[in-house]
Amino acid sequence: MANQLNPSVIPQVALDFMNEDHGEAVELVNQLLIAIESDSSTKVSELLKAFFEHNQEHFAREEEQMIRVNFPPYSCHKGEHERVLEEMKTVISEWEASEDRSALQSYLTDTVANWLVNHISTMDTVTAMFVRQHS
Repeated sequence: MANQLNPSVIPQVALDFMNEDHGEAVELVNQLLIAIESDSSTKVSELLKAFFEHNQEHFAREEEQMIRVNFPPYSCHKGEHERVLEEMKTVISEWEASEDRSALQSYLTDTVANWLVNHISTMDTVTAMFVRQHS
């Protein structure tokens, strides 16, 4: 069985909505990892789409708050969101073309897991503190 993400390794930030969204992201990744091992390709595709949509919505909520409080490094943070969404689109296209379960599993356990912890520890932590102080 693939190593699932342990929710306790995900840092907590100063805004509840962000912590809730991050928890949902971990849950979706874990559902995907289980599906890769045991479910149909259709189910994996549905979960992958749900994970992409979750991230689009989460990033939009963060960006809305950054704009609201005139967060100085907004464009840098938004740029990272855009990069990750483009990367996800590529991964989804590759999955749809090949249904390569091991490539998708590696993306989730290596790329996504590491990115989540790093992004939350750095950009999201600073953003949440700034938004909270300026609300």
